[in-house]
Amino acid sequence: MRKVPNIKRVDPLYEQIYHSLEESILTGGIAAGERLIDTRIAAEFGVSRSPVREAFRKLEGDGLLTNHEGIVTVFTPSLQDVLELYQVRVGLESVAAYWAAVHAMADELRRLQDLLGAAERAVAQQQRKEIISLNTQFHELIVSSSRNARLSAMMYHIRSLVRLCRNTIIQQYNRGDSFLSEHYGIYHALQARNPELAAERMQEHMYRDMQYFQQSYLGERESLMKM
Repeated sequence: MRKVPNIKRVDPLYEQIYHSLEESILTGGIAAGERLIDTRIAAEFGVSRSPVREAFRKLEGDGLLTNHEGIVTVFTPSLQDVLELYQVRVGLESVAAYWAAVHAMADELRRLQDLLGAAERAVAQQQRKEIISLNTQFHELIVSSSRNARLSAMMYHIRSLVRLCRNTIIQQYNRGDSFLSEHYGIYHALQARNPELAAERMQEHMYRDMQYFQQSYLGERESLMKM
């Protein structure tokens, strides 16, 4: 049973409901394909339907909900959806790595190193939720270190879908610790202040992630068809 937090009368109601539903979707508390009914959600939060509908609209804008003739359901990404999202990320995050190599502050580089150390420990202990969080932080810190506001805004717009797909990959198509060496490669290029190498290593990392997901997805589909 999903735990519904108490609503505070500080931030706008729809923002609080939006953040609560977003987190539930991204952590699996609300499953992909599940239908959301505004009256039921409103009753859970003890509010009217208006802020719930506003939260729904914002989640639709993020791509986390779909609305077909008034029936609202949680988005279930297809293979093509994931591949298209990766293609966008390859471009944006390679550019982010390029400019992060130029603009990253010393404390940001230290933070990246700390994240890598924490990720190693999380992998060793098989802490999947922690791996997901650290992976997200690593990529987002590189984007913010690029000092490119427009690029950051573009990444923010797709951040929920990126996180949803990243969670799916790590939880269902676990790469083990193979991503760590790629992250270290990116980090060392940033530390060396080599923009071209940083962009190249980020691009390679993103393509490997995309290829791994595609191969795992198709392999699982093929196995199911043989059953």
